[in-house]
Amino acid sequence: MALIVAIVAVVLTIIFYPLLVETPFNPDDVTIQLSKVTLVSGSQGDQKLDLSIALNVTNTGDYTLTTSKIEYELFADDATVGTDIISYEDIPPNGRPAFFPNQSVIITDAFTLEYSDKRADLFNKILNGSDDLSWKITGSATIESGTSQKEKQFSSEL
Repeated sequence: MALIVAIVAVVLTIIFYPLLVETPFNPDDVTIQLSKVTLVSGSQGDQKLDLSIALNVTNTGDYTLTTSKIEYELFADDATVGTDIISYEDIPPNGRPAFFPNQSVIITDAFTLEYSDKRADLFNKILNGSDDLSWKITGSATIESGTSQKEKQFSSEL
């Protein structure tokens, strides 16, 4: 009987511990900034450009955090380029990018820009490596500790 009670106590502790204990982190301690947008592949004859998006994530808080999802919209010269999601939801928390206190980490994403007549000038600017191209990103990230999660809105220009 004592063994059954002990097993039930352990199971209940495992189930209810995350509900009872919340890591008191502030999502504002995490900053997400666009650090680089580079052309990976594409040519004049292609109907798409493959870009690499680099986000610099800095945690100024006291707890190690991670993310399960980052949703963003990318702009070039104030024109929307498209949206994408970086998802780690199918990866266990210990395999996701770790945001250690007072450290930065770079998260990269592959982004494909499809050609359209409306974006022809922008498409050519990116293809030719124009220096006067301005980039902007806006979005939200789900920031998580071991026992809680909060949404973080972000916006950054490059």
